[in-house]
Amino acid sequence: MKPNPDNITNETDVVYYDKAWWDEFRREEVEAILKLTSNKNSDYTGGNQCDNPFANFDGSEDFGVEPLVGLSIRMADKFQRLKAFCRDGKLSVNDRGDTTRDIFRDLIGYSLIAIGMLERYKK
Repeated sequence: MKPNPDNITNETDVVYYDKAWWDEFRREEVEAILKLTSNKNSDYTGGNQCDNPFANFDGSEDFGVEPLVGLSIRMADKFQRLKAFCRDGKLSVNDRGDTTRDIFRDLIGYSLIAIGMLERYKK
C-alpha cells in the first residue's frame, strides 16, 4: 500500500514523499490539468468549432463586466468554497468531480486562462 497523508505511521512512510515522488506527482498533475482544462474550454466556449479560448469570459462584456474581472469573480467563488471547507472540514456538495482537489485544479486552470488573457491584452 502506498502511503498517503492519512496512513503515514512512521518515518519510512515519509520517504515515499521525496523529491522524485514530487517531480512525478507534479508532472502527472499538470498533464491531468491540461487535459481537464482543454475539455472544459471546449465545453464552455461552445464546442470545437469556436476558436476563441476566452469566448465564455468575453461574453461577460455583454453585462458590462471585463473578461478578466469575470474570471476573477469565478476564482473568488472557488476561494469561498475553500474557506467553507477550511472552516467546516467538509464541502456540502462533494459529488464526483466536485472535491477540494478539483477546486485547486480549477484555480490553476483559471490562472492559466488569466495569464493567457494578460498575454492577449499585451498585443
